[in-house]
Amino acid sequence: MENKKVETIKVSGGAEYARVTARLKKFHELYKNGSIETEYNLTEAMICFKTKITPNTEQTNRFFTGHSLGKIAGVKAFEKLETVSVGRALAFLGLLADGDIASYEEMQEYEEDLKPENVKVNKIEDLKSQVDSIKTIPELKTFYAKHKGLGKEFDTHVALKAKELGE
Repeated sequence: MENKKVETIKVSGGAEYARVTARLKKFHELYKNGSIETEYNLTEAMICFKTKITPNTEQTNRFFTGHSLGKIAGVKAFEKLETVSVGRALAFLGLLADGDIASYEEMQEYEEDLKPENVKVNKIEDLKSQVDSIKTIPELKTFYAKHKGLGKEFDTHVALKAKELGE
């Protein structure tokens, strides 16, 4: 039987996580005739990655998939989302730490998103995106009345949209 044990690291809370790089190394070690294919679907604000892992390219009916979905925002967002997708597919293949599907990188990002200052930033970015889709001044005024008080960045974005709409 193949040894699928993957090198792990401890993260906050004492949990063990396998980095995607360690999973990939183990994949290439174990599956010399394997393949990893990624593809993506892109919209204006979101990207969805799909990874297909075939351990043996001579047996194409046995494969494992992983997906990731996220906003196209921040440095290396495209690459990070692809890595998450690959990591999930590798986990479904069995290259993971103690049965956990989420990678170290995913857990680190999740913990970062939960910080109060980032929750507000994410909310503001989402609201700014909604402002961008507004078509009339009355609609913009109603929207702003419901969401004002988020700070100068949001107020400036709304003011620029009002100017664009002709007020």
